[in-house]
Amino acid sequence: MSSLIPWIRFALLAWLVALLVVLLSEIRWLRRLVPEWLRGISRVAVLVGTVGLLTVMVLFSGRVILSSLQARAETGTDPQFEVSFSSADSFLLSLYLSMHQAELNQPAGDDPTPTTFVVEPGETAAGVATRLEEEGLVVNGEVFRRFMSYQGLDVSLGAGAYTLRPNMTMHEVAVAFQEGGTNAVSVTIPEGWRLEQVGWVLEQQGLMRSDDFVAQARTGQYPHDWLGSRPAGATLEGFLFPDTYQLGPDATPTSVIELMLATFDQRVVPEIEGRLAGKTLFDLSLGDYRPMTIYDVVTLASIVEREAVVAEERPIIASVYLNRLNPAYIEETALRLSADPTIQYAKGYDPATGNWWNPMLPGEGQTIDSPYNTFKAQGMPPGPICSPGLASILAVLNAADTNYLYFHAIGDGSHAFAATLEEHLQNQEQYSP
Repeated sequence: MSSLIPWIRFALLAWLVALLVVLLSEIRWLRRLVPEWLRGISRVAVLVGTVGLLTVMVLFSGRVILSSLQARAETGTDPQFEVSFSSADSFLLSLYLSMHQAELNQPAGDDPTPTTFVVEPGETAAGVATRLEEEGLVVNGEVFRRFMSYQGLDVSLGAGAYTLRPNMTMHEVAVAFQEGGTNAVSVTIPEGWRLEQVGWVLEQQGLMRSDDFVAQARTGQYPHDWLGSRPAGATLEGFLFPDTYQLGPDATPTSVIELMLATFDQRVVPEIEGRLAGKTLFDLSLGDYRPMTIYDVVTLASIVEREAVVAEERPIIASVYLNRLNPAYIEETALRLSADPTIQYAKGYDPATGNWWNPMLPGEGQTIDSPYNTFKAQGMPPGPICSPGLASILAVLNAADTNYLYFHAIGDGSHAFAATLEEHLQNQEQYSP
């Protein structure tokens, strides 16, 4: 079919030229400019072309229908759509689809792995088609959009979770949409949650066991270049982007993690890569500055996420932690972050409170034995302590220019900042209950 397309285009052009000649010859003052023999040939060409176009309309439309029926027969489903030939739009659409028949029959890939594709309530067919192409499930979103329109799916497409595979053709994807999806489960992952909390909410929704999810997040390997900045043996803590996800009932730990990493890739990585160039961090093991990595940014942002309550303070809190790692302030900070949330992370779950995040108690900065105890260990902790939101990540990349080394909670969510220990002690005296 694709080899006929140039000839079809040529025939349409010739028909239009002949039609133009016939129309011009009907204008009295132009008639003498058109030879009689040319008028005769043009009339014949218009007649033959019109008959040809009608024939093409029937044949091409029939071809699309037969292809759709064949695809449905192969999948064991009955055709449930009707096509009208009562308008020029139907003809043009069938002609368009026939000219793109190869793409209709071409899978987007050869991967047979099932994936859950969620159609949101109220989402348009155009939006669905665009996402299908972006996610590698159809080769051409615009062709699929027109194919859905041809089958009537653009007005009947229902919200829900659909199981698709990259090796499906557009016909097969359309059949899956015709059969209807399953109800998706809406799962919200707040900023500041750790892996175990994400696993807990997935289990509460009846999607999977928490232990299975956490185990996969700790040991699973995923092909994203930006994960290469993690040290050997690091988990995915910090990279499971907090958001609201629509998950199908067949969701697995791997599929959910892949979805969360893909969201991080789309929402965060472009923001980081454009701002990371030229930023450095003092490395104790080197005794010198080195380029800051995505892993560094996410680690610091996770601490900012757990500390900040007032949005406007995020860049200021980020500046405090960056200053504490600055060797220019080594006499004041000894290059220790001294961050309460890292102690909370090290303590973990407390059955007595039923919480993962419990207040740091007096003296725990010296008694908690953990590499995450930043009151004892110098430099950065081993890794992120939670999943930070984009605001905290940007706060690290765009930290305020301050000389603050300390901050103390006022009690309303905000903090009093200080550049010296003396100022900090005054703030403690003023704002402590």
